[in-house]
Amino acid sequence: MVDRNIFMEILRSVQEIAKTAPLPMSREEIQGYFKDMELSPEQQEMIYQYLQKQQESPGDTEEETEKPSGKSSGQSSGGSRKKPFHSRHFQMYLNEIRKIPDLPEESRMDLYRRLLAGERDAVSDISAQWLKRIAEIAGEYVTGRVLVEDLVQEGNMGLLLGMEELLGAEKQRGELLSDCHTLEDRLESCVRESMKQYRQETEGMDNGENTILAKVNLLHEARKVLAEENGTIPAMQELSDYTRIPLEEVRDIMALSRKRGEES
Repeated sequence: MVDRNIFMEILRSVQEIAKTAPLPMSREEIQGYFKDMELSPEQQEMIYQYLQKQQESPGDTEEETEKPSGKSSGQSSGGSRKKPFHSRHFQMYLNEIRKIPDLPEESRMDLYRRLLAGERDAVSDISAQWLKRIAEIAGEYVTGRVLVEDLVQEGNMGLLLGMEELLGAEKQRGELLSDCHTLEDRLESCVRESMKQYRQETEGMDNGENTILAKVNLLHEARKVLAEENGTIPAMQELSDYTRIPLEEVRDIMALSRKRGEES
């Protein structure tokens, strides 16, 4: 069984690198980060498809967020609830997903049956059906420090984990489909749990610290993998090549990590 916390930690770390990488990450690069987790080929493919979609998604493009016009910083005249302002690219993303037709319950049930039977192709179709719902749920968790775009990404990761648990469950554990709404409630719980966890983590540290922590974790994992492969402690340049983090940044992060280790 895949350790959910470790899986999420690695997935977030790789996602941070994918965001800033000049070229899309290859299948082999992505799978290399998860090779110690003993994932099935189906699970590896799901991760690859998810990260590839994240690299292409207009919602992931970093751009200055639109500022509200008027006297208040995101507050409507009729109440105190903050409007979740976001980038123009994310608005384009929302406009696109609104065009996706909603399937009737019978068709959705057929998708879930395929997922439980282990059909990997059902994953992308189910993901498409959840895009609008995930965007709606994300609006419930927005705060002054938590952006809706990031929450949507976390929700998509939660959905991926939920589907990973259900993929082939009928064959592996004899878990049969009871009804469509029960399974959708289960997947929504995974989506909400990911968003809640992300919000708690973000509220405890600023975004810059989140990114540094993700890269520290990624470098730590890369160091372990390269040491096992080569039998020696990897050089800074090897870590830079493997993680795609610039060499100067690798040096700074490793120095900061050592300093914190000495202080603790």
